Amino acid sequence: MERPIQKPIGTPVEELDTPTMVVDLTALEKNIETVHGFFRNRKAKLRPYVGTHRCPALAHMQLAAGGTVGGVAVGTVGQAEAFADNGIADLMVTTEIVGPPKIERVCALARRAKVTVVVDSASNVDELAKAAKGHGVILRAAVDVHTRLNGAGVEPGRPAVNLAKRVAKAKGLEFVGFTSYEGPILEKTPAKLAAESRKWIQQVLDTREMAEKAGLDVQTVVVGGTHNYEVAGAMKGVTEVPAGAYALLEERYRPYRKQLKPAASVLCTVTSTPEPGTAIADAGMKSCGNDTGLPGARNVAGATVRSLSAEHTNISMAEAKTSLKVGDKVWLTPWEVGVTANLYDYINAIRKGKLEAIFEVTARGRYR
Repeated sequence: MERPIQKPIGTPVEELDTPTMVVDLTALEKNIETVHGFFRNRKAKLRPYVGTHRCPALAHMQLAAGGTVGGVAVGTVGQAEAFADNGIADLMVTTEIVGPPKIERVCALARRAKVTVVVDSASNVDELAKAAKGHGVILRAAVDVHTRLNGAGVEPGRPAVNLAKRVAKAKGLEFVGFTSYEGPILEKTPAKLAAESRKWIQQVLDTREMAEKAGLDVQTVVVGGTHNYEVAGAMKGVTEVPAGAYALLEERYRPYRKQLKPAASVLCTVTSTPEPGTAIADAGMKSCGNDTGLPGARNVAGATVRSLSAEHTNISMAEAKTSLKVGDKVWLTPWEVGVTANLYDYINAIRKGKLEAIFEVTARGRYR
């Protein structure tokens, strides 16, 4: 863990040492209000996926805004433990939990929190049930349904219902319903977004209907995300939407979610202008995750990020409307917030250009 270089509250953001992750609280609060406001008076509720930012302080802000199920979703058992340690008592782990080390931990966690796991194989159902029974706890279990993309999950329809029956019979487990991650549907046209989203979500809803006809009690259907929360949340039978990126937003979603604004940035400093049309800044892939795409240079109109090296950003100024000189600040919007937040121990929270709070990224590095 890097030694934090923290400035006093009230410090102008330009005086923060760089590179650093910054969250604009005004934009964050507006994003939260936009999405949570949609869910407040609907049957379907939001289950914030907080594995995106890994920060309990932000998670509590999301839960306090209403329109949620009262709990969160995370990607790993380690993340679930970190959020439970920080006062969140309803957790859904969206990755299949396989093998004794993780299963033992999730059973221990179930002693102090309501835990929902996802399953897509009979063998995993059996090992989870055996461990839960041995620990004297009940694990809530949702059957993970494979729909779009090449992700995890059992096929919809009869295979998913048969697995649900196995869960329902297993001592130590409580069958709660179905979930699916259809993956980001990046479509600017609302009608096309709705049609594509419904095509995949309907497979899960049809599976629910089949399960109920077979006598199973289906409490939850967890589908959708930031890309289509308003579509998923309006579909009859959907109970929870595990959206995550909406709060901080990211470059990947920015062109498609016009109602939301980027709240997270990596603030960096121009360290060199070696030739006309090029600027070098001090944020590389070690401080601005580029696993799936390059960040945007948000405050420099027309500038584009060419590449990231370990410690530096190469910015093309060929089409830029302004110039950059050594010492200028550049605000990079991460392509994917999750892989960037995971690089930081702390987030600098600002309002109106000044530091208002410093939030710990407690669940960073919790891969297991």
